Amino acid sequence: MTEPNRERPRTGEMTGRGGMPTPPQWVQLAWWLWLASVVVGLVRTVVQLSDRRMLIDRLRQVQPELSQSEVDAAANTGIMFALLLGLLIAGAFVLLANRMAQGRNWARIVILVFAAFNVVSTVFTLFGLAVLGSTVTVQDTTVQVDAWNIVFSLVIGALDAAVLVLLLRPDVNTFFREARRRFHEQKAGRTGGHG
Repeated sequence: MTEPNRERPRTGEMTGRGGMPTPPQWVQLAWWLWLASVVVGLVRTVVQLSDRRMLIDRLRQVQPELSQSEVDAAANTGIMFALLLGLLIAGAFVLLANRMAQGRNWARIVILVFAAFNVVSTVFTLFGLAVLGSTVTVQDTTVQVDAWNIVFSLVIGALDAAVLVLLLRPDVNTFFREARRRFHEQKAGRTGGHG
């Protein structure tokens, strides 16, 4: 049987879990959007690495003196390294998102910096594509930007822009100030009021 008129705690109310305030819906939505951005980034990495022939062609352009077995070994090593690095970065971003949702302002700031960097990078990439086109040659190496990479960049940039907007809302700022205040009160209580 359910309790009548039982409401969810509002932002700033005690939750019973460590006495921290309940995150507002905007923080929860930013958490989900940040995780979606991380997942789309991982999918982009897998899609890029699945084109083994393109990787081998690039290796041959950069180092034409390598034998076929050396090219294959370099491609395999590069793919494994990129996948492991992608998973490690994704794991770090998930930890950041969880800390942010718990009211840790430092995690919110780190996410804001990464999201802003990604949005600015996406804008510059689109500007570069508009000015230079999708094929660029740098030091005798031709790089072709495909449509999938552009789509992935746009989706990630849009998700990160939404995260920026949500995490800079005034009620979200209030949540992080209240969470910091309660965290310091709890810490002072554990140290006997000296802190």
